[in-house]
Amino acid sequence: MMTRRVRLSFWLAMVMSIVAMATTVEAQAQRPSYDSFPAETSQPKVKMEFGIGLDATYTNLADVATDIVGISPRIGFGGHFDMAVCIGRHFAIGTEIAYQRGKAKISDVRDNIYTLKTRTIDVPILLSLRVANQHLRFDVGPMFTVMSKAQYDIAGETREFGPMYPTWNLVGGVGVCIGRHFVIEAKYIHALKTTYNQIEKVEFTTRAHRITAGFTVVF
Repeated sequence: MMTRRVRLSFWLAMVMSIVAMATTVEAQAQRPSYDSFPAETSQPKVKMEFGIGLDATYTNLADVATDIVGISPRIGFGGHFDMAVCIGRHFAIGTEIAYQRGKAKISDVRDNIYTLKTRTIDVPILLSLRVANQHLRFDVGPMFTVMSKAQYDIAGETREFGPMYPTWNLVGGVGVCIGRHFVIEAKYIHALKTTYNQIEKVEFTTRAHRITAGFTVVF
């Protein structure tokens, strides 16, 4: 009799253990896996951003001292390579190397008209504020014109006009992000100094103000 009771108790304990194990496994299977949710720290707070793009520039170049020469607006085209350090979602600090070529017409007091051929390399240092879920960005900072050359030809001879832009400038701009990899932007560049130029041994000073518009592919 005791043996039968022992066997019954044993089998009853086995059944209860199996039911308990099945219940535990089912509960674990139904419990949400937190690994499927993105971790709050999965996106780094500091990351690098690179870009490459094309732009066009409109330059208003004026003789600030005399009426010796008349200068038409300069239209230029070029490209740029960008690099920025993004801090969180709303701030970035970056720089770029921008190269441009362009032409402008210039006339002297004898109504001779010359064609200026220009080449420029600019390196700005920009602080960027990014809002509206990073779709809108505002940039401001100094810009260094590391190369600015302008030349004109007379009777097959190339002569120097002097720099189109000074070394020190201020730049401010606004950009609109389209998707994750495209930015359309416009900038205003203010020259902090005048430049000294000459044409046919006549010297004068000029000041330049620039407006640029272009697009950048960000990666």
